[in-house]
Amino acid sequence: MSRRTNKRLIIALIFFSVLAGTGFLIYYSSQPAPSCFDNIQNQGEEDIDCGGPCPPCELVYIKDIDVLWTKAIASQDNFYDLAAQIKNPNPNYGSGQTPYQFELYDSQDNLISQLTGSTFILPNQTKYLLQTKAKSSQPVKQVKLSFGQIDWQKKEDYQPPQLFIQQKEYRLLPSQELGFSQVRGILINKTSFDFDKIDIDVLLFDADHQLLATNQTEVRSLTAGQERDFVVTWFREITGQVNFVEVEAETNIFDPSNYLPPGKEELEEFQQY
Repeated sequence: MSRRTNKRLIIALIFFSVLAGTGFLIYYSSQPAPSCFDNIQNQGEEDIDCGGPCPPCELVYIKDIDVLWTKAIASQDNFYDLAAQIKNPNPNYGSGQTPYQFELYDSQDNLISQLTGSTFILPNQTKYLLQTKAKSSQPVKQVKLSFGQIDWQKKEDYQPPQLFIQQKEYRLLPSQELGFSQVRGILINKTSFDFDKIDIDVLLFDADHQLLATNQTEVRSLTAGQERDFVVTWFREITGQVNFVEVEAETNIFDPSNYLPPGKEELEEFQQY
């Protein structure tokens, strides 16, 4: 092979090397920087676009709230009490703002009305959701429950609130007392926090565990270690034999205003029955 041929080969190799290098630089510089939205597991992510420098995978793949059952109970005139049991399957995330919507349907599966509201739900919590005095112009055959955009939050070092109900009692009221029946009990706050508001839901069931009636009340300004009596009263006759009473106490730990500042504890001035 002549020197001229060798020289041409060397020049060709240099040319193609420069061309390949230029192409690589153009390709590399045109690629977008790694991000949490590129559908690629890169930059130390635990999964695609989550974990590491990206949002936690549990939050990215957050699970929907489960609706275990719903029920409408005729109260009086054209009013119904609505009840549902819901479950948050996420062990570390809850929400202090959980918008919901009850939908009421007639026997022909026609939508009668919609009622909206907002609640809270704690990590891994199963709870009751009650709404009283829902007006309906037609008999309600079926109730559906759905949720809107939920503001999921993670509580560091989360521990479920230790709120306990003791000495609960259901009794029919004698004729000289106002009302039909009552549930009494004692709420105990075994946490180390002073809460401004604790909600109490009361549900009455028959022997087949069919829901007969619901009621609600709240306890205000309950300090750590404190006990408080509560009473809920039904002013209409309850149809059916009450065999089981369930009382659920809960409080919104995601609401900063729900924690009483030190030295500001005051006994409640009003108890809603």
